[in-house]
Amino acid sequence: MALRLLGEHCSRLRRLCYWAGSAALAIEELHHRTSFDLDFHTRQALKNVRPIMSEIQHAFPGQFEVIQAPDEFGASFRGTLTLPGGERITVEVMSNYEDVLEEDLVPSTTAPGMLRVSLSRYLADKIQCVAERAEARDLVDIRAVLNRHPEMEPLAHRLLMEQDALLVAERLLSWTDVRITADLAAYVDVSPEDAKKTRDMLLKWLKSASLEDPQS
Repeated sequence: MALRLLGEHCSRLRRLCYWAGSAALAIEELHHRTSFDLDFHTRQALKNVRPIMSEIQHAFPGQFEVIQAPDEFGASFRGTLTLPGGERITVEVMSNYEDVLEEDLVPSTTAPGMLRVSLSRYLADKIQCVAERAEARDLVDIRAVLNRHPEMEPLAHRLLMEQDALLVAERLLSWTDVRITADLAAYVDVSPEDAKKTRDMLLKWLKSASLEDPQS
């Protein structure tokens, strides 16, 4: 409901941004875990998102509370939107650091007229996340993509090889079974085994690449 309301009442958001994050794929394609936040990224790089925040505030007077205001560059903001039934959902809008290619976006089936991140772009973002941050849910998301679309495994392998191998290996090795289970404790609809399998798979790919190229 929140996505449809934003799409219907916020034309600037609909025109300048796309629906990103795991919620988009979980709701429309993968159905692998619950994600309650709505994340939007600008289609153009370094876009000031203040006008989008003002649009949401105007469209939903008294219903949108800003909890993180834009910085001096207007790079992002976060707030909570109260729905007609009283539910509250977090909405975050972020400015991209690069322009988004048309082929990385597809029409949303949930909110007509709005675009969302494509599956291939989502997979690329998730593999990059493995190198950049420490959240076991990224491993779960990668597993969900490959379980539903095993034909995308070569793409996942190529995307992994584009990352810094030592950095990724260090990140993955830090994810012990105990740590993965603890990190995913809050996600009742997620199996830690999926994250463990993905960790082991990615490590196997990295090891195979290093054996093929001893100089790497």
